[in-house]
Amino acid sequence: MGIIGFTIIFLFFIGLIAFGSIMTALMVRKTNTRPPRKLSYIVLSLLILHWIFWLSSGYEWFSDEVAEAIFNPIWGVLCAAGLAASLYELRHNKSFAFPVGALSGITLMFVILVNGITSM
Repeated sequence: MGIIGFTIIFLFFIGLIAFGSIMTALMVRKTNTRPPRKLSYIVLSLLILHWIFWLSSGYEWFSDEVAEAIFNPIWGVLCAAGLAASLYELRHNKSFAFPVGALSGITLMFVILVNGITSM
């Protein structure tokens, strides 16, 4: 099984997580009335902004050494912060916890995939 097989499996899991988080958020949204914390909004917005920065090739502006030195730590910190925010919001606002947790999980799987590809 080559890299294409792993990529297809990876994309399947991402789609499954995204679909499950959207469906769960829609089902749970009606039961919670407390708004999410501002820190959770900040973590979610930073995750989205970092994805946009990466997808728009923002790391090409840096030299290879600098881009390599900041890529993994930023993704790791954002994944940890997203999972922490998701765990906190799970007790208080489940409809916000699942999308944040799903995006953090997708980001974590993506970082593992990128590290596996670059180490080949």
